[in-house]
Amino acid sequence: MSADYDRLFHSPDAVRTADEDPDRETPPAGRESVAPQGASSRNDVTPPPMPVAPPRTQAAAAPPPRQTEITSQIPPTQVSGPQRVPNNGMMRTPQSPAPTGARHEQQRPAPAPAPRPAPAPAPSQHFAEGEGAWRPGAQPAPTSAASMGNHRAIDALSHVGVRSAVKMPSQRGWRHWIYMMTRINLGLSPDEMYEMDLHTRIRRNARDSYQIGVFGLKGGVGKTAVTVALGSALSRIRGDRILAIDADPDGGNLADRAGRQSAATIADLLTDKELHRYNDIRAYTSMNGSNLEVLSSEEYSAARREFNDEDWRAATEIVSRYYNLVLADCGAGLFQPGARGVLSTVSGLVIVASASIDGARQAAITMDWLRQNGYQDLLGRSCVVINHVTPGKPNIDVEDLVQQFERHVPPGRVIVLPWDKHIAAGTEIQLDLLGKKFERKVVELAAALSDDFDRLERR
Repeated sequence: MSADYDRLFHSPDAVRTADEDPDRETPPAGRESVAPQGASSRNDVTPPPMPVAPPRTQAAAAPPPRQTEITSQIPPTQVSGPQRVPNNGMMRTPQSPAPTGARHEQQRPAPAPAPRPAPAPAPSQHFAEGEGAWRPGAQPAPTSAASMGNHRAIDALSHVGVRSAVKMPSQRGWRHWIYMMTRINLGLSPDEMYEMDLHTRIRRNARDSYQIGVFGLKGGVGKTAVTVALGSALSRIRGDRILAIDADPDGGNLADRAGRQSAATIADLLTDKELHRYNDIRAYTSMNGSNLEVLSSEEYSAARREFNDEDWRAATEIVSRYYNLVLADCGAGLFQPGARGVLSTVSGLVIVASASIDGARQAAITMDWLRQNGYQDLLGRSCVVINHVTPGKPNIDVEDLVQQFERHVPPGRVIVLPWDKHIAAGTEIQLDLLGKKFERKVVELAAALSDDFDRLERR
């Protein structure tokens, strides 16, 4: 009996379309209607409930219905094949088409199908080109490097702050003694941190061969001593090749104050035509304990002519290929040919004046001459040194003099050098024998000049 009902209710000919039953109400779209209990039919016999097959996760697409019948396909596990039974008028007409693969004797609401994921807005590899549809189950393509930009991950790490786990111990003062006795590291003192900042400024990269001239209109103001001390500080802190040239036409003593090691002069260098390596230049120079090299001028008694601008240009053309910094110890005049040659090539300037009213006037005249003769840009890269060449208190207000000079040069470029016993002795200058205050002022002078190493405007 059960098998007969099963064949009758699942026969394709027994199913009627919605157009053949005008009295039936159309069920809401998307929901499966269940036949109400107690509804009238041509046969009062109610078939027994049959077991409902478990719903499939994804139903196959049903074929389009015909004009007079709806074909319902049963899975092969339940019925071996579709059978047609004639409609004899004794079967119940279903209220809605039965879902594919499910029996409708006692219908239950089927679970809603899982929503299909929306396709990505941009076309990628999981889009079926030429088909106009997205392939189901395809994985999206990885994001390309072009969509992420041209930024490198390693470049962003340069902005990440890193804190050191170990502090640098102090090397002097009470902080150093506490560290030596108790191993308690209090770090560097403010003075040591300031000194480290000065050294960092001095170690700036100098493009090409940077040349610095040391001038003073009055003799005896300490130009040569400033040149040796400045060059020694630059050489010790930077660690590269630095050369000081004696450009004084009146018989300067630069080699004697730096420590003469070679009797060769700049005239001997200019006559040598076989200069191809650094060692060829080194044979004509003298080097002190701070690795500062000095090229002495020709002796005044044996010189055939004075040092001029052609000698300076020829010498710098040779040595600039082997030395990063070149210092010029000039004479007392600005109208001399050698001084004009130095002014035409240098990128930095040091104006030395004594701590006296006479020395202050000479420094002021030098600055006015530079401004009036087309060296205004060079004056902006100049430093003024007020040197105490005699012990004791000078006859001028040094603080007021500093304020007056700072109106003509950039701030922080007026350096006051104290009187130093080692400098006043007139012997070979050694950086380790200088007073701490004098040495610090020389380092500040070197840092001020080093601030212009990376400036584009050059002579």
